[in-house]
Amino acid sequence: MSIRHLGLLGLLGALHLATTAALAGNLRPEPNADTRLLVGDVTRADGGTATAWAGLDVRLGAGWHTYWRSAGDAGAPPEFDWTGSRNVADVTVEWPAPRRFSEQDIDTFGYDEHVLFPLRVRLQDGTAPAHLTLKAVLFVCSVICTQQEAHLEADIPATTRLPNDQALIDEWRQSVPRETSPGLSITGLRIDRQPKPQLRLEVQATPPLRAPDVFLDGNDAVTGGRAQVSTISDDNVRIIVPVQGLDKTGPKPRLRVTLVDGDRSIEASLPVDAGETAPAASAERGDATPRPAAASIWAILGVALLGGFILNFMPCVFPVLSLKLVSLVDHGSGHLSSPRRAFLATAAGIVASFLTLAVILSALKATGAEVGWGLQFQQPAFLIAMIIVLAAFGANLLGLFEINLPWWIAGRLGNAASHRTTAGHAVNGFVMTLLATPCSAPFVGTAVAFALSQAAPQILLVFTALGLGMAAPYLCLAAAPRLAALFPRPGRWMLKLRAVAAIAMAATALWLLIVLADISGPAIATSLAAALLAPALIMAAFRFPLRRTIAGAGVAVTIGLAPMAATYLVQPESVGRPAPIAWQPLVPADIAARVRAGHTVFVDIGASWCVTCKVNEKLVLDSTAVRSRLTSGVVAVKADWTSPSDAIASYLRSFGRYGLPFNAVFGPGAPAGIVLPELLTSQTVIDAIDTASTIPQAKDKT
Repeated sequence: MSIRHLGLLGLLGALHLATTAALAGNLRPEPNADTRLLVGDVTRADGGTATAWAGLDVRLGAGWHTYWRSAGDAGAPPEFDWTGSRNVADVTVEWPAPRRFSEQDIDTFGYDEHVLFPLRVRLQDGTAPAHLTLKAVLFVCSVICTQQEAHLEADIPATTRLPNDQALIDEWRQSVPRETSPGLSITGLRIDRQPKPQLRLEVQATPPLRAPDVFLDGNDAVTGGRAQVSTISDDNVRIIVPVQGLDKTGPKPRLRVTLVDGDRSIEASLPVDAGETAPAASAERGDATPRPAAASIWAILGVALLGGFILNFMPCVFPVLSLKLVSLVDHGSGHLSSPRRAFLATAAGIVASFLTLAVILSALKATGAEVGWGLQFQQPAFLIAMIIVLAAFGANLLGLFEINLPWWIAGRLGNAASHRTTAGHAVNGFVMTLLATPCSAPFVGTAVAFALSQAAPQILLVFTALGLGMAAPYLCLAAAPRLAALFPRPGRWMLKLRAVAAIAMAATALWLLIVLADISGPAIATSLAAALLAPALIMAAFRFPLRRTIAGAGVAVTIGLAPMAATYLVQPESVGRPAPIAWQPLVPADIAARVRAGHTVFVDIGASWCVTCKVNEKLVLDSTAVRSRLTSGVVAVKADWTSPSDAIASYLRSFGRYGLPFNAVFGPGAPAGIVLPELLTSQTVIDAIDTASTIPQAKDKT
């Protein structure tokens, strides 16, 4: 072939390549990006401030995607420029949960085809209209990548206009990861550097996770690999994410961790420093109780010891305070040859009760049942058993079991309730603890939350420490039995003490009867009361003269009717007091919607069996100062956990709580909630409401 022919072939080949390239250019897919700037509601607060909601709506062609605030291995996040806006202090961009796009070994994070970025706009002058001017730069990809630039404007009126686009904005805000999520909680979060750096999460989910994914951002140098999921139990999983770039981080960088599972998501953050582990941060959500699962077991055992000791001084022990007094007096009255043995028996009863609870909770947890602190008071069988035991204690304190009766059950209960045997002291400690555990005490909630997120061995260890803490006073007396000599010597005054203690037992039984009526209905409670009162009157007739028996029955009836009479006769709404609190039912989605609208929400979850809840209600929530605050622009939400409720249990667990009382405040300044301590004060509640009501000085998150 001649050189002339070779040149012709080369020219034809070049023309073919040029034609192909031209055709490919003409057929190149286009993103067909459609961007709109939507405007929603305007919420005005005291002091002339206002917050408006807007949204950047982005619609792309089929097969195209844009990026999240962290793009991943390629791409770039959107850029927002608000220059030219009028009466706008700042704009905060919220980021819906992303999805992962994988091309061989390259992972990017973002949104395909349609996304709306919610925008929170803080106005400089809440009484005047505003104007938004946005220059948005979006990086979008398909088989090719391109940059799209949009110039958008929108007016924000001085008053909310109807109709508007708030419904669509709220729909996308539901997909923005928060620090809390119903049915989803991160119970453990840490970074292990050996043998290879990796992020370890422990997650509780109800229903169980289906296809979880984890995204890291907050530091440009750190990237995360694909999540590896292992199951611990039905609702508890461990997720491991390989981490690169830890050696390139600056001093104490902070990472955000976003867990996405379908339409559910949750966000947490942690510092990354030279240490091997770091706990999941809870300060941003205002929770005073740290996430316990990341803590050392030794630290938790110390917390449990302290919490058990404090439990002796909680309002929960008020119904059984007489048992403690009579027990201490009997210890010092020489009823046993060895006071040390008596104190050790009482301590053993206390520890045994905690071990019993631990075994029961471990078994329930293994079966997938809902577990929590004090939930035994939700079970009618437990309430009936405790009412019968209390009746036996009261009758024994009155001396009704000191004669031979045909009721062998009553006789055995009387012997067990007697404070003159080692077994009696052990039973005394057992009953005292079971009746004193319906509510949480400081540090108890932290220890219980840790225990119930772990396996059975850890549950047993933590509950043993709680028992030892509560038994500490008796153990100290056992170590120094001479201290028992400080108690008063026996005398006729002990008969009066026993009578007072018997009345206290009757009051406690009445309280549990009221709880039983709330759970199972008044018919069952009334029948049980009659079944216990009739034998007691018969025994009293054998033991005491008729006159004393009638008088005792009258006292018992008076004690029973007094609380009900007080309910009707006492009028708490006296002149000059604030209006009653308009409590609303607990609906987690409604709380989030109200906070987005700029409202402050106070949540109170209690139960009729929670004594601390009642103390908080009467002394704090019903006080003039707090009531005035709760009836002045605050949405008050109440839930009753007297009976079992999966919804309430799941809501509490999302905050790492397993017991009552529970109080939290949500608002523009604390959208994730400020969880209050178990024992409330008026100042604590008011300060939390003020903090949650304050609109933060947000910055433009670009």
